Amino acid sequence: MKDLTVIIPISELKDEAEIGMLQKAIDSAGDNNIIVVGPKSELDKISNDNVKKLVNKSDNVTYQHQVNMAVDEVNTKYFSVLEFDDYFSPKWFDNVEKYIEYDTEDISCFLPLTEIVDFKENKIIGYSNEPFWASSFSEEVGYPDMESMTNYLNFNTSGAVFKKDDFVALGQLKESMKLVFWYEYLLRSLYNNKRLYVIPKVGYYHVVNRDGSLSAYYGETISEKEANWLVDLAKKEYYFKKDRNKVYEE
Repeated sequence: MKDLTVIIPISELKDEAEIGMLQKAIDSAGDNNIIVVGPKSELDKISNDNVKKLVNKSDNVTYQHQVNMAVDEVNTKYFSVLEFDDYFSPKWFDNVEKYIEYDTEDISCFLPLTEIVDFKENKIIGYSNEPFWASSFSEEVGYPDMESMTNYLNFNTSGAVFKKDDFVALGQLKESMKLVFWYEYLLRSLYNNKRLYVIPKVGYYHVVNRDGSLSAYYGETISEKEANWLVDLAKKEYYFKKDRNKVYEE
């Protein structure tokens, strides 16, 4: 796809298997510009010369911080974020480009239909984002709106294609917000009159049930009570462009 950069954040590559997952992710990004961002010790494990390695010199290796770091280095109109253990559909960026060409200049973010892949069973176990194409789910079919987004949490943002200028103008990801940082960002986009669109094509394969993944880490460290608090926080914080550094307390 023309004018797009793929960002892959990493915090640690524990073994050869994870390095192999990263290479599969890189291969799925095709000929697009690719930025892999993470600590130097981890970037040194990558032998691929076709990617830009962006060294994170800070102690903050959170997903949110590294995405924001990489976005600041993006020189293209659009960007997408790829988790290193996930991968894109071969046709995803071709489909996005066709929609961009079809007079959709006002759309700030294109979301894919996502297939959820069970890592341990190596099989598709479900889909996300497809309800936005159900009749009457949103005010306009295919376009998430504030009402549907505040009442529906079973969606996936990974692999979405964002306009860089909009992302920066809206304040980027709030780095203190765990778990629901993408959800809060989409609510913030809608609140600021940005249009989102779900392309009715599978564009992304999201791997779950993998030990050591970010979602597994959150599952081990965030209680159900805190998770509910974070969802409620996202619904309060989207009014504000700046991160207000709210912290959960028991």
